[in-house]
Amino acid sequence: MLFDRQLIFVVGKGGVGKTTVSCALALAAARAGKRVLLCEVDGVSRAAQLLEVEPAAPGVAGPVVDGVSVMGIEGSAALVEYLGMVIPVRRFLQTVTKSEIYQYFVAAAPGLKELMTIGKIWFEAQRIDKRSGKALWDLVIVDSPATGHGLQYLRMPQAARDAFGAGLVRREADKVVSLLQDPRQTAVHLVTTAEEMPVNETVTMEQRVREELAMPLGSLFVNRLHLERFRPSDIELLEKAARRSRRPEVKQTLGAVAKRAREESGWTTLNRQHLRHLGAAGKLPRVDLPFVFSEEFAKQQLLELVDVIEAAA
Repeated sequence: MLFDRQLIFVVGKGGVGKTTVSCALALAAARAGKRVLLCEVDGVSRAAQLLEVEPAAPGVAGPVVDGVSVMGIEGSAALVEYLGMVIPVRRFLQTVTKSEIYQYFVAAAPGLKELMTIGKIWFEAQRIDKRSGKALWDLVIVDSPATGHGLQYLRMPQAARDAFGAGLVRREADKVVSLLQDPRQTAVHLVTTAEEMPVNETVTMEQRVREELAMPLGSLFVNRLHLERFRPSDIELLEKAARRSRRPEVKQTLGAVAKRAREESGWTTLNRQHLRHLGAAGKLPRVDLPFVFSEEFAKQQLLELVDVIEAAA
């Protein structure tokens, strides 16, 4: 169910772990036999870092590692690539892209970079392998920018379609919008943490994706979720044992364990309360990703989440 579409957008508030979820989804899909392209939009190559690969140049798919290729997409580079298809003469293309008029146009045109970015994603999702004649990628996963900016990207093809009459731009925008709104090919996965602000943004985002963009929603990923690990009675027994112990080292150890267990129980209660406020977004198929305790989150920790997603797929 998680991988039965051709194009997946991963969206959410900044800081909730969109890149982590995107990488885990990509690795899980690759384990299922998919040829996966993971796209980072105007990012800082965080996905490449997590997957422990060297980032390639913008618009270029990096080498396949664990069945996944990573591509950074930047609007200006995507526009140059598009012009390269339209203007095959390299010398003339360089003259155009280096001109002051072109630079001013790119900087001043509202939404142009966002439009070209989504256009590039559309191109990769439709791309055909010339040797086999089949789709180059079975699945394209997009690690989207934070909520507001991410929705702005997704809105631009519709804005371009509505702004232009009959002509090339209208036809190209129509193609992109058709793919974005096709529930057989596209899904928008929401990512949140079980905290007040991310949950509130997720509720709003679910509504905007469904009503304003008319895009098909996929699953809801609740990241860094604290799970019930101790019964209250168990914590009380630990605390009593710590108080009664006469050995300092035992007293200190039991006290520390009891304190940490009490904190985890408190987080679990808070998470449960916030999850009840998810509204319509909470009715989506939900994948709970546990809080991974580690000094530094790296690929080893990422693989723990891949196992969870693989079990939910």
